Amino acid sequence: MITIVRKKITQTQKLLGALTAGHLVNDFYSSTLPFLLPALIVAFNLSFFEAGLLTIATSLLSGFLQPVVGYFADIYARRKMTILLGFSAFSLGLILASSSVSYPMLLAALFVFGLGQATFHAQSTNLITRAFPRSRGRSMGIHGIGGSIGHFSAPILATLLITALGWRYATSLLVIPGLVIIIFLGYMLSEPPKAQKMAKGTPIISARLLVLTLNIGLIYMAYIGFLAFLPTFLVENGSSLTQAGLITATMFFVGVLAQPAGGFIYDRLGGRLMFASSSLLAGLGLLFFTLESSIHPIIFIIIIGAAVQATYPVSLAMGSELAKGDNVGVSVGFVFGVSGVLAAFAPALTGYAADSFGLLASFRLLVILAVLALAVSFFLPGKQLDS
Repeated sequence: MITIVRKKITQTQKLLGALTAGHLVNDFYSSTLPFLLPALIVAFNLSFFEAGLLTIATSLLSGFLQPVVGYFADIYARRKMTILLGFSAFSLGLILASSSVSYPMLLAALFVFGLGQATFHAQSTNLITRAFPRSRGRSMGIHGIGGSIGHFSAPILATLLITALGWRYATSLLVIPGLVIIIFLGYMLSEPPKAQKMAKGTPIISARLLVLTLNIGLIYMAYIGFLAFLPTFLVENGSSLTQAGLITATMFFVGVLAQPAGGFIYDRLGGRLMFASSSLLAGLGLLFFTLESSIHPIIFIIIIGAAVQATYPVSLAMGSELAKGDNVGVSVGFVFGVSGVLAAFAPALTGYAADSFGLLASFRLLVILAVLALAVSFFLPGKQLDS
């Protein structure tokens, strides 16, 4: 009996480790574009609005596809295949982007690249919460460490490669992590032995799930709008591209602590307090970043990063708990997908405001979104979903 228990623990730990590694590569790719933007703006002579449209290309359709992909992955129990297809889309999109010679070609390439974002989070959450039903927040927090390392390494690696080799060669080399993780996860992952399939016709979306999605969407809109142009803002204010990458990387690095902390708090205090606190801190960080202060701006960048990234495991864990029946994939896909669609518009809106009023003023407008997120958070269920 002891041997059996040890074997089971080892299997779940391997699953969590493999998906944490996958999360690292997935979020590395998700964070790469902002650090390509300064080079792309110059190479294709883009306005801020046109640069913002590139971020929409990577995330808009993928946001709509996430619940659809999650739905079919649940019905047919094909989570592993779905994850591998996502990393294939990332790799193909990068290959196409590196050979683009016009803005429409680049837009199409980043559209393919963005399809990769439709596959990972819902499926990994499904597999992890199934393996760790009593510690969803903690296990998703550990899973989130991989994402934070991916976010953190993206600005460092991308800016170093772009500076040394130019954006085309750099983009070509960035295909390598995707190919490696496809082979690794292909070997490490399998569908659970008793993986249930979601019954067709199962009710899916509840009012609580809609409130959660709106709250996350507002937070992410503020965060993505800021993140998309932070490197460009830093470069315009005297930083080198490498310095801008390193400064922005600190925003991601804090997630190594913030994500497991967020999962820990969720397991003990619930989602309402977690999201309210994160919205408040993110709003204050954005506000003070735009004001003249004796405090170094990097402090506010760290606060914004920690506040938002602490919500990542919470949104996934809470979405899985709000799932009806066995439709974890579609529920988490809906939360991440629809909130991602909302966030997808933020860079274009921020870019439009920046063209008219300047980047600093456009950042200040993002504070409004954090305030709205704070208001919505009070309608979320509290500890243990108020059950």
